[in-house]
Amino acid sequence: MIPETSKLAGPLPRRRVIPGLSIGRKIGAIFLLVLFVAAANILLVKGLLHDFNGIAATVNVAGKLRMLSQKIAFETVDMSMGQGSGMDDIEHGMAEFDTALLALTHGGVAFGLDVHKLPLRHAAPLDAVGARWDSYRANVEKLLAAAAPDGAALLQAIRGDAALLLDNTEALIGSIVRENQSAQEQALLKMYALLLADMLMLFAAFAAVHRQMIIPLRQLSHHCRELAAGNYSARVGYRSSDEIGQLALAFNDSAQRIGLLVAHIEQDRRSLQQAEAMFRGIAENTMVGVYIVQDGRFRFVNATMAEMFRYDRHEMLASLDAYDIFAEEDLPKIKGKASPRPGGDASGERQERRGRRKDGSIINLEIFGSKMELDGELVTMGIAMDITARKEVEASVRMAALVYQNSSEAMVVTDADGVIINVNPAFSAITGFSAAEVVGGKLSILSSGRHDTAFYQAMWHALNNTGKWQGDVWNRRKNGEEYAERLTINTSYDDDGSVRCRIGLFSDITKKKQSDAFIWRQANYDHLTGLPNRQLFQDRLDRAIARSDRSRLPMALVFLDLDFFKDVNDTLGHGTGDELLKQVAKRLSACVRATDTVARLGGDEFTIIMGELRSTDMAERLCHQTLRALAKPYDLGEEVATISTSMGVTFYPSDGADAQELLKNADLAMYAAKDKGRNQFCYFTRAMQQNAQNRRQLLRDLAGALGQRQFLLHYQPIVELATGRVRKGEALIRWMHPSLGLIGPGEFIPLAEDAGIIVGIGDWVFREAARQAALWRASHHADFQISVNVSPAQFAAEGLSHDEWLAHLQQLDLPGHSIVVEITERLLMDTNPEVRNKLLAFRDAGIQVALDDFGTGYSSLSYLKKFDIDYIKIDQSFVRNLGPDTDDMALCEAIIVMAHKLGLKVIAEGVETIDQRDLLIRAGCDYGQGYLFSAPLAAEKFSVFLESFA
Repeated sequence: MIPETSKLAGPLPRRRVIPGLSIGRKIGAIFLLVLFVAAANILLVKGLLHDFNGIAATVNVAGKLRMLSQKIAFETVDMSMGQGSGMDDIEHGMAEFDTALLALTHGGVAFGLDVHKLPLRHAAPLDAVGARWDSYRANVEKLLAAAAPDGAALLQAIRGDAALLLDNTEALIGSIVRENQSAQEQALLKMYALLLADMLMLFAAFAAVHRQMIIPLRQLSHHCRELAAGNYSARVGYRSSDEIGQLALAFNDSAQRIGLLVAHIEQDRRSLQQAEAMFRGIAENTMVGVYIVQDGRFRFVNATMAEMFRYDRHEMLASLDAYDIFAEEDLPKIKGKASPRPGGDASGERQERRGRRKDGSIINLEIFGSKMELDGELVTMGIAMDITARKEVEASVRMAALVYQNSSEAMVVTDADGVIINVNPAFSAITGFSAAEVVGGKLSILSSGRHDTAFYQAMWHALNNTGKWQGDVWNRRKNGEEYAERLTINTSYDDDGSVRCRIGLFSDITKKKQSDAFIWRQANYDHLTGLPNRQLFQDRLDRAIARSDRSRLPMALVFLDLDFFKDVNDTLGHGTGDELLKQVAKRLSACVRATDTVARLGGDEFTIIMGELRSTDMAERLCHQTLRALAKPYDLGEEVATISTSMGVTFYPSDGADAQELLKNADLAMYAAKDKGRNQFCYFTRAMQQNAQNRRQLLRDLAGALGQRQFLLHYQPIVELATGRVRKGEALIRWMHPSLGLIGPGEFIPLAEDAGIIVGIGDWVFREAARQAALWRASHHADFQISVNVSPAQFAAEGLSHDEWLAHLQQLDLPGHSIVVEITERLLMDTNPEVRNKLLAFRDAGIQVALDDFGTGYSSLSYLKKFDIDYIKIDQSFVRNLGPDTDDMALCEAIIVMAHKLGLKVIAEGVETIDQRDLLIRAGCDYGQGYLFSAPLAAEKFSVFLESFA
């Protein structure tokens, strides 16, 4: 708070004032002095002028004497000659001469002039004049007498006297003039002295004025400027009791008071600046919003406040009403509490309200505000906190409590030593132990004994180092039953880093373990023979190559194909063929080492991986042993069959650099063995490229087949099992080779994919199938649908334009769902985004998607959630051996249930018997496809087939 002026302007110590005259008196004294000097000057000049006038009068009178002396002489002479004016003039002249001489001698008036008595220094010339005048006068009077006998002598005497009198008067005048000159010189000296005295007096007056007034006033002016410039220590040293002294004293007192006042003000300003800096520092760096509201407008907001509401700070201060930051439904409550109450309670008030950001989003606020006076105005000052996250946390805590009590996942809380503190109901439901039975004990009560000490030591090591552990544990319920649980343990710490508690969450995954094991085996092992399937074979082959690189020992890949196995299937049935394959698998497994891998790639194709061969002869011995073992007769129930085997052998790294090349080389070697007559094995050689040349010839023929219109489509019906209706069909391509005849897609589609011409062939298939669908939708049923197989190579190629396909459907006035695109599981695993985009574009256009040969390729269960699949087609290998209690039946049921859970329809391929159809119907399968219903037919025959269902 700034101190009051009266406190700062209190009595200061008085300075001692030297007594003296006031400025008025000093100016009066100087004025009187100047007046006195002026009067003295006037008197002195007047005296000088009087002296000058007296001397001038004397000179004039003396000059008159000289003139009269001569005049009297002339007039006397003239009168004696009978001329002139006569006696009267001469007598008047003599009377004037006497008067003048008397005035010069004794002073008086002569000729109207006041004449001073001549000083004694003129006595001699004056006496001479007087003596000569007496003689001259006597002669004139004698001459004037009428009885003068000697007139001529008198005239002569008069002339002589006149001449002498002239000389005497000249001498008198010269004496007087010299005195006048001397007087003038003395007068000039007196004037100079007076002027000097005047100058000295004026200089003294000026010096007095300068010292007594100008210098103090100048000092006052200078110190006033210093005071204005901020020099509050400026002091005037003038000491007097006059007005300037009093003004200097007042100035010094004022400067001292102003200095003290400014010092206090500066101190208070610094205090205010510090307080303001502290306020702004706290306000600007706090994590909460700080605001000041006056008359419904923001007077101050900090950066946190502006950021909280997504406004610019200047925008909030310049144009935002204080109520604009609240949700509309909270405004009545806020305005009701915002009215200022003079003299009311200024204590803070806490409110929870909903705020509205600039973008309109709503947040939860906690506001602490209080009313106070600022600059004489009533304002509201407070802080605002965004408690949206806290509200969410509170809701989350409440939800967590509900989850804890109602979760199906077991939760257990222990102390740092593993002593149980609390468990939730799900814990009791899974383990069979109530909370009262386990609280205070340890989790070892659940131990099944399956895990050794090292397992638990590793668990505790992870908990002590990371605070976390996750894994699968086999435990035992209260009733003694073992179960598998997926356990996650997390640690909560106190502020000092010590363990507060550990939280364990687990769920019963016993069934999942069993299911995962089953699915893993189905995904990696051939369901018929129990051998590793293509996927596991690929993994084993990659591993064998890696081990060969490390050990620098070669490895062998043997590719086996059963000779005439198709004849067994055709003559004895697929069930017998499957039994034969099982026995082949057992014999192969008996021929190899424990470290070798026997795999079934599909159909009657098997492979053997022999790793780390000390000698290539080991592969040869294996081949001979295998040929002998597989050539023995097979007991197939009521039938006995004999088959042979063709085998191809290739070595790594001499024959190939990777798994794909090895498999291709082994395949070429196997075909070479078949070409040599079967029942033998061949090593891969570069000469086997001849077989590849034959394939290339077929590929060259394939390249021109589309242009020469050698392709045609056959159609196989897809029957709705529940009703027997036919609303779907699958388009199957055939190649009518000019010399080789009708070739199935299995022979030329792989060639077309490898050559990159599959896009053109696939485009032709799509357009032809769409054209045929339009005809059958018009003639058979408006919802008829045709499935088209699309190769993964088509999706990966740049030539496939889904936009053109969709445009073609629009030209035929066909909806998207008139076509079903059949893809393989391998396509779903393609990570190319272009492939996914094309597939999703078909789905967006309404074209449905079917997953063909499900279960025979890569496991795609995890990918079914990522793509909108409409149909799953169970491969015929699963349908072929369907029986009420067979594994195939269980697998088909599992696939159907899984598909329906995912909202998918199921199509079973390879349905050949009524029993298979009935089993599929009971399992809930939606559609069937196979020779039981019809073989693939040309379009004309398929139309006839559809008419039978009309």
